[in-house]
Amino acid sequence: MSRKILILAVMSFCVVSAQQAWQHNATGGYYGREGNTDYKYYNLGWATTANGDIPLGGLTLKDSEFLFSLEKNNSTWQGEPYEDDQSIVFKFDLWANGKFSPFIIYQKSYNNALGIKDRSNFGLGAKYRILGDLLSISAAFLSEQEEIIGKNSVSLYAQYGESRDSLGVTAYEDHPDLKPMSSSRISIRPKLKLGLENVYYVSEYYYQPAGDDVLTNWLNTITVKTAAEWLDIVIRYNYKNDSQPAPKVFMKYDPKWESNNDIFKNPGKGTVNFDLTPDQAQDRGYGNYYIQSYKADDTTISIGITISF
Repeated sequence: MSRKILILAVMSFCVVSAQQAWQHNATGGYYGREGNTDYKYYNLGWATTANGDIPLGGLTLKDSEFLFSLEKNNSTWQGEPYEDDQSIVFKFDLWANGKFSPFIIYQKSYNNALGIKDRSNFGLGAKYRILGDLLSISAAFLSEQEEIIGKNSVSLYAQYGESRDSLGVTAYEDHPDLKPMSSSRISIRPKLKLGLENVYYVSEYYYQPAGDDVLTNWLNTITVKTAAEWLDIVIRYNYKNDSQPAPKVFMKYDPKWESNNDIFKNPGKGTVNFDLTPDQAQDRGYGNYYIQSYKADDTTISIGITISF
């Protein structure tokens, strides 16, 4: 399905570029520290939008909007990879400034810090303006495919010591069979826009349930205009929650050693915390493991610049 959506994106891009003027926004930020600490971080972003009427054959798509955006974050700690995430969004909005606006959206992302190797969403939805440009609400049906990271994610444990009351890791393995999982998800998003003379505030809250698996994402952006029309200061605050976060560590007893089925429940000195039992892990399609998951909450704040042209 991803290939079809990408082809659709390219076709839409060609149609819109032939008929409309574009606005481009580039963002970026960098932080580096060396000496006792060796840490480097950079953020890059790109957004392209076009608005207006689009002739398509004998039809004219009135007041339409095209959006393509890319955001990339990367960092190293002591020379080793630390953060690595990326998000690509394609959206086509019909009657974008009207009271009611249907849209098509495609999102593709990954996030190593959250254990997401690949996540893609294709959705159809509509937006309704409650108070003009101030307040609106959107709803969409999403077809989602997600693959989690399995490399070096399995920890093998064994008991040791004179009384065998300690527990330690003997080896690390790749998970043998983590295939992409598909699901259907609903997305509901209220959006608030507030503008003053030189300050523009946008707040979006995404509520995206798929049964018991609920994603929420609260995005806040403050844009401060400078004396240069092409340069803005941008402050972003992002709070995410995943009710069923991806597994961080898959744990099981090393088959080379004599097994004790209760070692993870009462392991003495080698206490191991786990979020899912083997039965719960199997129900979610992860296999016969005790699982330690990533944290449900994730918060990001950033300050950078935007260049428009």
